[in-house]
Amino acid sequence: MSAAAAQKVDAVSAEQWKQMTLDEAIEAAHRETGISFQKDDPVLAVVAILNAFGERLRALMEDERNRVSLQFKNDVSGVNEAIDHKVDDVASTIQKLAGSLGNDSIQTVISAVAQHAVESDKIRRSIRWNFMACAALATFNWLAVATFYLILK
Repeated sequence: MSAAAAQKVDAVSAEQWKQMTLDEAIEAAHRETGISFQKDDPVLAVVAILNAFGERLRALMEDERNRVSLQFKNDVSGVNEAIDHKVDDVASTIQKLAGSLGNDSIQTVISAVAQHAVESDKIRRSIRWNFMACAALATFNWLAVATFYLILK
């Protein structure tokens, strides 16, 4: 993962969720409606419910963020291994060709290098597409959670 992406993930995970206290809820209700509540009023139970929901939502979003980050790291490491394997194969092929055929087969070596470039480009495009797909799915997931939160709110 690039340093910029890691900083972006760290900045997002540093979000703080401030829960409303009962005193703040009483003050907000009085300010909005002009009605004063006591701390033992059942209406204020909604504050506790919403605070618990907010905490659970924060935990779910953190879990999702960690899961997507881990999946992305696993995908990238798998692709890196595949690229390393392909590079090793091409390098060994080039060495074999150069050793066995000498100067007469320079064209063969050049075509092997060209094939390696084509395969590397395919892998790079595949990585880019998979990253964009994962990012889109994660965004839709977060939007769904936020929508669910707003519906319940």
